[in-house]
Amino acid sequence: MPVFALLLILLASSAGLSAAPKSGVPAKYHTPYDLYLTPREAHAMKQAHGDALAFIDVRTRAELKYIGLADAVDANIPVRLLRDDYAWSERANTYRTRENPDFVAAVDRLLDTRDLDRRAPIIVMCQAGSRAPIAARLLHAAGFETVYTQYQGFEGFKAKGGPRQGQRVVNGWKNAELPWSYTLDRNKMYFNFAP
Repeated sequence: MPVFALLLILLASSAGLSAAPKSGVPAKYHTPYDLYLTPREAHAMKQAHGDALAFIDVRTRAELKYIGLADAVDANIPVRLLRDDYAWSERANTYRTRENPDFVAAVDRLLDTRDLDRRAPIIVMCQAGSRAPIAARLLHAAGFETVYTQYQGFEGFKAKGGPRQGQRVVNGWKNAELPWSYTLDRNKMYFNFAP
């Protein structure tokens, strides 16, 4: 393990912070790094280490506009983009997306703006946990050393029963009542980092 990443983990542990155990994370969200954070852990880690790590929201810009953005996030760099042809997914009952071919290059640009490199720890978050592992796998393949996934996402998981069945009311950043807003910070938007 790289010295910088080990140092951050030791600092996080000494501050009472730690990654969530892999056993508590659904298998479909596992990544090559096996570094998972709850929303509260991600928020605490960002608060404790500030600019020494990058916190990236990998959702589309439409999601940010209509659902909101966590205050602690440093940048929005979508790992997937909406398709221009309005293609529909019958399986998912939603619009289809396509891979963002510039995702890794945009993360590199973000790190450059902060005088960081691929050794710096990164936290990735999406809507409900399914795209964060995609982002982590892409970064792993590109040689980034330490990537945490905030595996519950910004909105959290859907309730499987009860009066709010099918709604995203289980865990997640918003449900943890962590700071977020519908007002977007222009400096954090993807166009600042897109190659």
